Amino acid sequence: MVRAGVAAALPALAGIALGHSAVAATATLGAFAVVYGEGRAYRVRWRVVSIAAAALVFLAGVGAAVGAPVHAAAAAAGDSALGNSALWATVLILTMTVVVAVCAFVVDGLRLGAPGAFLPLLTVEIASSLPALGVSTTEVLAWTASGAASALLVSMSGFLVRRRTPERAAVAAAVAAVGAALSDSSSPTSRRDAVRALHAAWQCLHDAALVGRDHALTRALHAAHLRCASMVDGRDADHASDTDDLRPQVPLPRPSIRYRLGRAAHPRGRSWTIVARLLVACPAAGLLALSLDVGRPDWAVITAAMILHQGPDRVLGTYRGLHRFFGTVLGLGLLAVLATLDLTAAALVLVVALLMAGTEAFLVRNYGVAMVFITPLALVVGSLGTHMDLGVVTRDRLLETLLGVAMALVVLWTVLPRSYRRILRDADEQVAHTIGRIADTRDPVAVAELCHDLEFDLHASTTAAITSAHTDPAWTRTLWPEHHHLHELGYRTLARHLGPSM
Repeated sequence: MVRAGVAAALPALAGIALGHSAVAATATLGAFAVVYGEGRAYRVRWRVVSIAAAALVFLAGVGAAVGAPVHAAAAAAGDSALGNSALWATVLILTMTVVVAVCAFVVDGLRLGAPGAFLPLLTVEIASSLPALGVSTTEVLAWTASGAASALLVSMSGFLVRRRTPERAAVAAAVAAVGAALSDSSSPTSRRDAVRALHAAWQCLHDAALVGRDHALTRALHAAHLRCASMVDGRDADHASDTDDLRPQVPLPRPSIRYRLGRAAHPRGRSWTIVARLLVACPAAGLLALSLDVGRPDWAVITAAMILHQGPDRVLGTYRGLHRFFGTVLGLGLLAVLATLDLTAAALVLVVALLMAGTEAFLVRNYGVAMVFITPLALVVGSLGTHMDLGVVTRDRLLETLLGVAMALVVLWTVLPRSYRRILRDADEQVAHTIGRIADTRDPVAVAELCHDLEFDLHASTTAAITSAHTDPAWTRTLWPEHHHLHELGYRTLARHLGPSM
């Protein structure tokens, strides 16, 4: 949380000191990259943040390049409102749709989790509004790049002092979660949180190249892992749960990027379901807002996208829609409070830094609370602190949020309504296929690689079963015996070929 705020504040304050107070807050767009490094070992964090930073700089340039003719066309028509230039506004809507579809496919395929495609799309949306304030595409790129450089430096700032801090934090969180689960063993929520914390900690130690070494962190995590595995053994035998993926063996590292994206490219998989819904909902929400002559159809697009991009689960998607709307309402209230203050440029940067920190703190934990910070953050950076007609902004933002939420929920429940069945069957078929390949392979190196793939496939199968159970518990129960048997066979296969992990 502190890193996110500092990464946004440093280049912006430097810009103010150098006399560029009007555009310095644009650096926040590149500073978003710091969020993608949280929880990662320093050994890989620099690479993750660098890739995210490069993507954000590129997308800021795309947003500004598309936004410039949009606003020029609107100004030539005698009105500065974005919605009055239908052709160029449509180009912006379609650009945002393509960006979120591609980003969502990559994020879901790689199983990167939150914040997913949200910050890239938010970058495009904010950057597209800056040309209306006289900010050139070159300036947007330069200031976004400065924020990206700040994100990399801030995210790696602890390496020289305490280079094992991410691993220690991950292991401590997992041990605490297991302790909480053991003290309240009847709670499915505490068991689920413990399993997720254990998997996250093991991946952090894999990234740090500590797994397989006699290290205090590895020993502590393994002891917590065994305690949790003993607790969940035999539970949840009649329905899908995250605890299905916790066995005494230490989890393997993620398979290669090529394998994960190859699996995502399967037309029957979940990633294409997400993309298909985005390709319907985003243009529909934007064009509907445009037809109603509301000022910012891009807000409707980003609202619809943020409800749909995190997965095909209709129940969780509906909750995200409610979080989006009520979080936006509270965020506009916070914006109203900020609008009453006569903030200097430096004070405005500090406010942006605090909003950035709040966004990072809650984006993964609670989307509704995160929206309280994201809403004023997007509006303040998108206006660069210039005067806003609060009544018009509130009206447009609420209306377009409502349009985006409504369109997303309609698409969520009507487009590919039985996709959860196809996704679960595909996931189970892939598990069976990988088990068969392991049985037919004699090369130990190839078997080890296939075991990595199999564990990933088992996780995907569990996720698909949970989504199916949320959506259609009666149908899922009919498939459960077959699914559960296949799942057990997969983990027996892993245990047979890998043996004791430690």
